[in-house]
Amino acid sequence: MQSEAQDAGVRFIEAEAAIEAAFRAGNLEQQQLRALIETSAAAQAELRYIHLVRHLETPPLLSQEQIAQYNALRGYGESDPCIAVPEGHNPEMWRRHNNCD
Repeated sequence: MQSEAQDAGVRFIEAEAAIEAAFRAGNLEQQQLRALIETSAAAQAELRYIHLVRHLETPPLLSQEQIAQYNALRGYGESDPCIAVPEGHNPEMWRRHNNCD
């Protein structure tokens, strides 16, 4: 994951830099801007996908004890992650990630 994420991160940073460079250069047309934004959005989406897909792939590989230990190490506090969704997390994704019924 690290290598994939780093590569995707580089593409995202380059896409954002291209937007800034286009504004600095001047004469940027709307179609060009749209294309640059779409490139950046695609790079960001790929980076986000690489990260989040690992959250879907990992729980089936772990025991309930390992999941509980992970949650404790992350500071989520509850021994049962299904009881309370930490602030800032999407409740549906949190429950799915933690194999809640």
